[in-house]
Amino acid sequence: MKAIPLLALLFASSPSVAPAAVTLFQTDNFDALGGWTSGGPNPNPPVIFADSGPLGGGDSSLRVTANGGGAGGRLVTFNRTTWTGDFTGEGVTTIMADLRNLGTSSLSVRIAFNGPGGWWITAAESVPASAPWGNFDFDIRAVSLVASDSGTNAVATLANVTEMRILHSPDPDHTGVALSSSMLIDNITAVPEPSALILLAWSPLLLKRKRRFAKNAIP
Repeated sequence: MKAIPLLALLFASSPSVAPAAVTLFQTDNFDALGGWTSGGPNPNPPVIFADSGPLGGGDSSLRVTANGGGAGGRLVTFNRTTWTGDFTGEGVTTIMADLRNLGTSSLSVRIAFNGPGGWWITAAESVPASAPWGNFDFDIRAVSLVASDSGTNAVATLANVTEMRILHSPDPDHTGVALSSSMLIDNITAVPEPSALILLAWSPLLLKRKRRFAKNAIP
């Protein structure tokens, strides 16, 4: 029996949520783009990749591609619609996501936020090259974020996020670096701190799911 990332199992039956701004437990499972883009001229914009998700056939994901130079040279995608607003007021302290690196070099994936307090970015999660799907948690509490460029007040930014982006960036820089690679993203989910999950009687397995890798092959 194939091992499936638990995050995919939990949210596979839930439709992609499209609120006006972030809400607790919202998830993007990429039945549609849901506002995710790369902006500007890009020969390889983010696309829905059918039958490529952690659950295999019938489970789509978002494919992000970078060509290593010029337009589309950086591995980045961002959202200025559904993943905006008051993350703190909604009680969101963690962003969970299923990730798969289709490139030949390890990726340092981060989530960055822009808002009134400038740019702030999470610690990096290492996503191994050519590995199966993995589950990753990004701590987005103000005390855990690092200022990028104009960042002056993480609390102000998290209270009124105008852009959330997912990118490869070895250094804590929201612009990322140029490289030639491709990554799949699925089941981006806004969750509270673990203690709140326990109070809500979520499965204990959810709290133990860190980096469980699937054995699914991508067509």
